[in-house]
Amino acid sequence: MKHWIKWLGALLVAQLGLVLAVQLSGNDYTAFQPKERLLTFDPQAVDTLRITEGEGQPLELRREADHWVVMASDGFPADPGMIKSLLNKLAGLQKGWPVATSSAAAARFKVAEDGFERRITLLADGQTLARLYLGSSPGYRKVDVRPDGEDAVFAIEFNTWEASAKADDWIDKGRLKLDAQQIEQLQMPGFTLLQDGDKVELANLKAGEQTNSTAARSLLNKLANLTIGALLGQENKPEYGQEKPVLEIDLTRKGGDPLHYRFSQPEGADYYVLKRSDLNHYLKLAEFSMKPLLETTRAKLLQSTAAASEKPPAQPTE
Repeated sequence: MKHWIKWLGALLVAQLGLVLAVQLSGNDYTAFQPKERLLTFDPQAVDTLRITEGEGQPLELRREADHWVVMASDGFPADPGMIKSLLNKLAGLQKGWPVATSSAAAARFKVAEDGFERRITLLADGQTLARLYLGSSPGYRKVDVRPDGEDAVFAIEFNTWEASAKADDWIDKGRLKLDAQQIEQLQMPGFTLLQDGDKVELANLKAGEQTNSTAARSLLNKLANLTIGALLGQENKPEYGQEKPVLEIDLTRKGGDPLHYRFSQPEGADYYVLKRSDLNHYLKLAEFSMKPLLETTRAKLLQSTAAASEKPPAQPTE
């Protein structure tokens, strides 16, 4: 009997040891409560953000005056919301139980100085505020990380796409957006739209013609809400076809300079190229966003004869 008791006791100890080993190996980090911040920095103080993927060139985002720019894209404006979100997330990360603590473990988890998946460096006035190495992923929305200057490796909840090293992922894709209510005149081939307060109508209406205000306002909104797909640089390349535009639009607005839009489509391409007068870059636009503009004609902005002839019944007079 004593022999069996000793044997069962040894088995229990072995099982407990196995459970502890599994937990310490990082297969389940949720049991450990965060205790302190992973990085110590003030998000408001950061003026430069560098993201490096593997052996590639660092992507640099820099704050200039009151806005951020993507340096690799000739200083094109960056999406301020994305940068704010990343900085706040990094500042809010907390340490859990380390999955490894030895200096040799950095290479195994791909968070070494000379071997990492991604490296994020935060600077202010040229001085490094914080640096974080991102490595392997132990599970969904999790990534192994190591703060610079530490041997300990931690597993955190993080999506690697939030720290993309691709310039186009950081550009302000809403840079083309306008306030549709501020548009005063829109000139397209074959017609001109005029907007005055809540009234939108075609210029030079003929007798019996009436503007379809719903269609006209929809056109203004579509132009005012174009979204950039990608940057194509500042050089006007022949393949863009800008010498033979498929559409040109002139727009005047309250409190702003007039804008000229020139749209073209490269041969065989499923996208369009836009050059707008206030921007130095040539921009790539999705084909679906251009379709409503290309299909708009003066006739489609007119109220149908039947609708225009419908009038409310006359009110009886006393």
